[in-house]
Amino acid sequence: MAWHGVGVTDIGRVRQSNQDALAVLNDLNLWIVADGMGGHAGGDVASQLTVESIESYFRQHHSSAEGLREPRTAPTAILRAGIESANQAVRTRAKLQSELAGMGTTVVLLYISKDSPFPATIAHVGDSRAYLLRDGTITPLTRDHTLMEDRIKLGILTPEQAMYHPLRHILTKGVGIERTAGPDVSTHHLLPGDRVLLCTDGLCKTMNDEQILQTVQSTEGKSLEAVCQLMIREANRLGGEDNITVVLVSHQEEA
Repeated sequence: MAWHGVGVTDIGRVRQSNQDALAVLNDLNLWIVADGMGGHAGGDVASQLTVESIESYFRQHHSSAEGLREPRTAPTAILRAGIESANQAVRTRAKLQSELAGMGTTVVLLYISKDSPFPATIAHVGDSRAYLLRDGTITPLTRDHTLMEDRIKLGILTPEQAMYHPLRHILTKGVGIERTAGPDVSTHHLLPGDRVLLCTDGLCKTMNDEQILQTVQSTEGKSLEAVCQLMIREANRLGGEDNITVVLVSHQEEA
């Protein structure tokens, strides 16, 4: 069965521009969300260039008739290479345009195989996230590349302490910052009825996991777009301190 995604982005209530970018590529079973780094020159350029570079790389390695040209293990390698290609594109653009020096972005992307049991490959850099929504539960599928997440892993801070820490926005990885991006890549088997949420931190740093789940559950029977719009409205109601981008992917029968 086919999978279908819908994406919505919003400037929020505080920012002067939207530095988020997204791509909903249902024909490729590929979905991408990126968040240009706040405070860095050209964050909007970095996020859009990253999304475009990954799509271009993926299309070079994909055929609608044959699926991925490489072996079944290829999605992990292709997504990793696609992000590294974007990393190089961002760094090259920054070198060519001095006013863009220092720009960078997060990225999270999802590819779902057409073969049952629907292996889903997720790659990410930074603190944009992927969640699995299944049977009334929400499960994070990514771990933030942030200073706070590292301190939580080491037991220095609790998640509650990290949520309000003044250094909570400091990333340890980003596309375009270092010579290599070093994405984390993982594979998860989806079931009919599952939904996968991709989002920037404008959503997940405003709403905790339980609030996101409750918002989704409150829209039972609604379209994917209606669910995305409600998440955007709720994040804005809670402050909207950053750009907010969400992509929700589900079985096409549910779309």
